[in-house]
Amino acid sequence: MGTWAMMMPSLAWRLLGCCFLCSWALRDPRPLRSLPPLPSQAKPRSMPMWVASQGAEAALAFLYSGDTQQLLGANCSERYEALGAEARPGLPQVLQRAAGTLTQAANFLNMLLQANDIRESSVEEDVEWYQALVRSVAEGDPRAYRALLIFNPPPGASHLQLALQATRIGEETILQDLSGNRMQEESSAEEPDSLPLQKRVLTNDLRSLNSPKWPQGDGYVGDIQQVRLSSPFLECQEGQLRPGWLITLSATFYGLKPDLSPEVRGQVQMDIDLQGVDINQCASGPGWYSNTHLCDLNSPASLPFAHHCHHPAPRRLQGSP
Repeated sequence: MGTWAMMMPSLAWRLLGCCFLCSWALRDPRPLRSLPPLPSQAKPRSMPMWVASQGAEAALAFLYSGDTQQLLGANCSERYEALGAEARPGLPQVLQRAAGTLTQAANFLNMLLQANDIRESSVEEDVEWYQALVRSVAEGDPRAYRALLIFNPPPGASHLQLALQATRIGEETILQDLSGNRMQEESSAEEPDSLPLQKRVLTNDLRSLNSPKWPQGDGYVGDIQQVRLSSPFLECQEGQLRPGWLITLSATFYGLKPDLSPEVRGQVQMDIDLQGVDINQCASGPGWYSNTHLCDLNSPASLPFAHHCHHPAPRRLQGSP
């Protein structure tokens, strides 16, 4: 791919935003605020749709210009996702390190919980270990903004058993306990049969130790293929949109049922800041923000942005809590 194909981040955001606005202007002269809100369960349509709110307009302006000033003074109550900006099948190279960190953390928890069922009933007593783990995950990639460790609540409970969050701000890491928060409906409930788990047999030859007391046991681990990606999003923090696109990587960890089959116990997550990532918007097919416009690779560099904007493939900004 030539130099025209790989743009600097600021130029990429400008071109993408330009095409959003070109498409909208050609389609309908009505102001953005008059558009109806997008239902949370709406299916993708053939034309772009946005939530008609101050936050959505600010998010779109930031997408167009890359100027953080566009987000100042715009109130929000939810984050905004760039739906339709899926990554290619498989993990992008830029996320390989983060995905490896998540896989190792999830497998550590798999081994810890599956080797000793007492651990599951003493999560609060071992909280310092889990605090260290979530902090290490937050340091697992130079682009990491935040890490989150969630233990699912027992059946019938409405609040998380344990939820620890580590946020990196400059040289400081802020550790928070979110265990009192109510469990969200979209929390992971994936069945182990649908995930790439591998069975392992652990044979203990620890003659000098009194624990564990069993010589052999079964366990289940995952690999990098178990890591899931969200859509890129702008986060709402204290009523203001954070100036930077994020993407969430997540991996599930497991304990064992009485019949020794795997059972979901929680998730470990990492939010990656995409602002410093080069994005090729000239590419076709699946990929982050691909198919957003057509690029003439032989055009002179002095052409205005509008000369590179053609009718883009549909893209949407949708709000979510």
